[in-house]
Amino acid sequence: MEISTSTNICAFQRGRERLPVEFSIETCAKAGYKVLDINFCMAMNPDSPLRGPDWEAYVRAIGELAGRFGIRFNQSHLPYYDVDRERGTAQAEIMEELIRRSIIGTAMLGARWAVTHPFTVASAGEDTRVSEAANLDYYRPHVQTAREYGVGIALENDFEYYPGQPRRRVYCAGIQELIALCDAFGDAQHVGICYDFGHANLTGGFHRQNLNAIGRRLQAIHVQDNHGQLDEHLMPFYGTINWEDAMRGLAESGYSGDLTFEIQEFGRYLPKDLKHLAVEQSLVIGRRLAELYQQAKQST
Repeated sequence: MEISTSTNICAFQRGRERLPVEFSIETCAKAGYKVLDINFCMAMNPDSPLRGPDWEAYVRAIGELAGRFGIRFNQSHLPYYDVDRERGTAQAEIMEELIRRSIIGTAMLGARWAVTHPFTVASAGEDTRVSEAANLDYYRPHVQTAREYGVGIALENDFEYYPGQPRRRVYCAGIQELIALCDAFGDAQHVGICYDFGHANLTGGFHRQNLNAIGRRLQAIHVQDNHGQLDEHLMPFYGTINWEDAMRGLAESGYSGDLTFEIQEFGRYLPKDLKHLAVEQSLVIGRRLAELYQQAKQST
């Protein structure tokens, strides 16, 4: 198991401005990372080079930079939007092209799995069959693109939390719904599951049960923590997740991939010249989690 992190680990700072992916790659490499998750959500920035005509050259440049630092990419995160609400709009057309480019970019950078979020058909209420059918219809073309380029789509578990608003049903906040959606594609080579520990903590935790149920479908993970109330994207051990239990579940599931952080909020307010502190600490925490995983694996 390699310790990995999303390239968004250094991206966030005070305010809305984002630091470039090149800065994250260099900072992570200098700290000792050898594996990264390329976060294509950067394409959601209106000024992103991924939106321009030379986007493929930009992706190649990212790959060349990573190569100079001895970095490989294990997975990616696709851009996302509210498919149900924005379907048919000009914004949806833009996002669809960015998602297509990001799937291709995943392949260009040698990553195997591209993570994405299922969406909810809000008008269906508790009838999740409507959302399942809509997701199957929507994602089939993206799965076909992934198949053509030799990568897979990993569907991520969601969560339900609406502070100050009436509760509404969120599709795939339940692990069994996510499993059913994954299986409905009938293509285990190109459709799998990404398990987000922080999202699962917002739906009660139950990591061992969840991971054992997912089993062979598990192709990617997002390692992050919270206090069970907000999607905080904290470093493990800074929230309420029982990581000993979580790593045992990961070992029992048969997962053999990398341990990938998604902790962009943890160092948000660190000045740019101190971002490396969060990156360095994440490697220390990652090694402890890997030890817990190996201990659990030896006892299973």
